[in-house]
Amino acid sequence: MSRWLTTPRRLAGLPWIGRPIDALSALLLVLLLLGLTIYAATVGSYSLGMAQLWQSLFAGDLSAMQDNVLWELRLPRILLAILGGAAMALAGVLMQSLTRNPLAAPGLVGVEAGASVTMLLILVLWSEALALQLYPLAALLGGLTVALFIVGLSWRGGIAPLRLILVGVGLTAMLGAVADLLITYGNIDRVESALMWLGGSLHRGGWPQVQSLALWLLIAGLPALFCHRQLNLMQLGEGVALSRGLNLAWLMGLLLLSSVMLTAATVANIGVMTFVGLVAPHLARQLCGDRHGALLPLSALFGAVLVLLGDTLGRALLPPLQLPAGLVVALIGAPYLLVLLARQRNR
Repeated sequence: MSRWLTTPRRLAGLPWIGRPIDALSALLLVLLLLGLTIYAATVGSYSLGMAQLWQSLFAGDLSAMQDNVLWELRLPRILLAILGGAAMALAGVLMQSLTRNPLAAPGLVGVEAGASVTMLLILVLWSEALALQLYPLAALLGGLTVALFIVGLSWRGGIAPLRLILVGVGLTAMLGAVADLLITYGNIDRVESALMWLGGSLHRGGWPQVQSLALWLLIAGLPALFCHRQLNLMQLGEGVALSRGLNLAWLMGLLLLSSVMLTAATVANIGVMTFVGLVAPHLARQLCGDRHGALLPLSALFGAVLVLLGDTLGRALLPPLQLPAGLVVALIGAPYLLVLLARQRNR
């Protein structure tokens, strides 16, 4: 049995995960995510029992208030957490693989800073100038604009990882100063609302945000799953990748664009979740190493679990007070990351 679990044979019908032990890990994460989903649907300021949850989902004979709590407040929030966590985790894997830096975050190329400053400008200065439904689109455009600007500055016949990091850090620092200026001198009521969003809060999540994020995940995330072989070759060095016929400049550009789009869409819909894109790939690597066929889907599952867990704990710990999911995830994940880095240092 143990030999079957560790044999590196590819499972029929599984296009990404290559070993039975990877499929088992994915199955356990899916079951954990399902359990968290059920718990998240029942917990909160207005609690629902399992019987009430079942009746609302399949019988539809609950009161209007209970149906509204489940279908208009909790289910879209749960789905948004799952989609946002998966998107940020995929963006993190792509960014770390492209820069060959395991500590690279999805916001390295300034997409989070661009989206954040755009949202701060709207929320603090021009809150009446744009309809609420257009906020995610504005943040997405702001993040993409800054990211493409950084890529343009770092492009020299291709993407140089070190140059990309340096340009991204510099421009992100400048945008961070602009954000601090807006927070310091803006209207206090508007700044408070903006800070809640910057903390990675899902309290305003609804079905339009779920649809938007699901669409971007299909557009930018699903194609990345089919590039696992190319990513594996890139980890072996440029010489090996070129000898196998890969066009590195175009491939790195497309994968970078996918990471930027995933990050921008997530920040636009649920706020800043940088830490998820950093820690979820590390959690997945503990199970499968750097084999991207398993690393990509396992990272997405870990990201979904982290954000849903953070949002659920944020709602359940101090009701009716709601802690931002990004804050809770950082409090949970930071100690683990420190222990992980300490262990790697001692090897």
